[in-house]
Amino acid sequence: EIHTEPVNAFCSVDASGNVYPYPGIIGRKLDTETLQEKIETSLPRFELPQLTLQPLEQPPFIKTEDIAGIDTVLAVYTTTFYPGERGENIALAASRLDNILIKSGNEFSFNDTVGPRTAKAGYNNAGVIIEGRMEQDIGGGVCQVSSTLYNAILLAGLTPTVRTAHFYPSAYCPPGLDATVADGLIDFRFRNSLKHNVYLRSVTDGSSLTIYVLGTRADLNGNTIRLETDGSLLSPSVYRIYSKNGEITEREFLHTDDYSEPVAGQ
Repeated sequence: EIHTEPVNAFCSVDASGNVYPYPGIIGRKLDTETLQEKIETSLPRFELPQLTLQPLEQPPFIKTEDIAGIDTVLAVYTTTFYPGERGENIALAASRLDNILIKSGNEFSFNDTVGPRTAKAGYNNAGVIIEGRMEQDIGGGVCQVSSTLYNAILLAGLTPTVRTAHFYPSAYCPPGLDATVADGLIDFRFRNSLKHNVYLRSVTDGSSLTIYVLGTRADLNGNTIRLETDGSLLSPSVYRIYSKNGEITEREFLHTDDYSEPVAGQ
């Protein structure tokens, strides 16, 4: 009756983009090992000890104060896919990105957060690119999740720290805006360089994946962000454009990719 599990604070977002924060719940836990030792010492002597139960507070991993400043959708990005085994892989990986807090100044790792893409973890065989060739392998489709997240964090003003392009451009996002991943080999990482914490929500509906980056409106200083590419299909250069009151305030060069072949779907 005394023992209760902590519950993380979390945020929800509705179809209109309104953000709703929900407070965390502090759990309680008794030190049952110490109680047992006291009881086992007393009972053989026919003593009936009177013990005061003093449960310890168990704070949730995400506390109410962690999401206190989150008041808006900083960015949202959607990609589409066909239902099937690849779509199931996408949904499984995307579920690992739902309700994730990235504190100000911290770095996020896609591989650490999503975990290994193995059959034991529930992943299917689906199309992947291995050494420039289309193959079937466990976890095919997960790169669409990392690429969707990449676009979302760019639009939210976060800072990519580790990002690798595919061998080919991808069909589910513009050239230059993909981010491939591979277990133990290739990670996608970014840092929350904003003043406040950000919070990820990830939603799939069987044929589309949407990732929301929730945060604090004031962190963008009234700017809106869009992405721009120029150059050729196989060698696109990507820029992040900050605008305020209709005027461009910053044009940030991100990278130039060098693809080998036309568009492929992974």
